Amino acid sequence: MEQTVSRSQLGFSLLSVTFLLCLTSGAFGSIDPDKLKAIIDYIREYGIKNIHYAVAIRLDHAYCVEPTPTILETVLPRSKMQQMKNALDHRNGIYVPKPIGDVIAARPRFTRSKEHAEWRLLTGGQNSPVERILSNKDQNSCLIFFSKLSPCVERCLNESDARNIVQMVNPLFNRYSEDSRAFVFETVYMKDTVKEHEAVVGAWEHIQGAPLFRCYSNNRGCIKCFDDNQSSDRNPCLGDEVETER
Repeated sequence: MEQTVSRSQLGFSLLSVTFLLCLTSGAFGSIDPDKLKAIIDYIREYGIKNIHYAVAIRLDHAYCVEPTPTILETVLPRSKMQQMKNALDHRNGIYVPKPIGDVIAARPRFTRSKEHAEWRLLTGGQNSPVERILSNKDQNSCLIFFSKLSPCVERCLNESDARNIVQMVNPLFNRYSEDSRAFVFETVYMKDTVKEHEAVVGAWEHIQGAPLFRCYSNNRGCIKCFDDNQSSDRNPCLGDEVETER
């Protein structure tokens, strides 16, 4: 089903990169949400409106620590990002260039059994698009996975579903220190907004160690979805914003 956004509907917001990234000064420091937002905003410049998509980016540590506009344009050239956007503009679009670079992207693929955008980038074992951008790269890197929509409860985070992404996200992200990885979304998947809070958060907990972030498209910035000090009454990433539908 195509993604549509209605500004008349309020709900959860995501931008589901999923991204792994390294935005910290210390070996065990926390990711700087402002620096994370700078990278996500740059990605969103080349995203597509009203349609779900996912992007994965690998950056060297130094570029994650200081993601200025000049640096981002150098390591992720606008010409390459425009090629990514052009690929995403097509139905079933996917951007996995040859030779492989440091950015890949995909929309859902509509077949008899729909392939979600996140799945398309993560599936394939050692030959998956994500593994290919990481291949033979220094481990002192950051990986940022951005998904416009939050990973869905019914399939993406359902470990009983053969096409769940939990089986790939956790082993992949665990190869990096926590300050060198992040899975980011912008809007909460609309069908999950009507589910019980406990069901949604419980599903998100399957990849909470990614760690999971939400980066709003407005001035609210980026927030970490799980924190040892947060209240269990309501997850901070379940806020209001424009709804997006898969």
